[in-house]
Amino acid sequence: MPTHRCLDPQDPYAEREVRVAFEWSADHPRLIAALDDHEADILPDLVEAQRDDLRREIVAALPLPEPCIPGRTEIRLP
Repeated sequence: MPTHRCLDPQDPYAEREVRVAFEWSADHPRLIAALDDHEADILPDLVEAQRDDLRREIVAALPLPEPCIPGRTEIRLP
């Protein structure tokens, strides 16, 4: 199961992180758990807006695919 380090949505100073376990469901991450520094799951304590913040942070961290430019030939190195 993939995990990602996100800012702790309960930390007003954005100094702490949580380790978010998730899985992909359709085109978005489905949150499984959000573990703090003490390995306590804070996900049940979060409101939907805070959960949305975690989802956005996970999606924003995804590597973007190479842009496909029409008419441009790809150069392959040996």
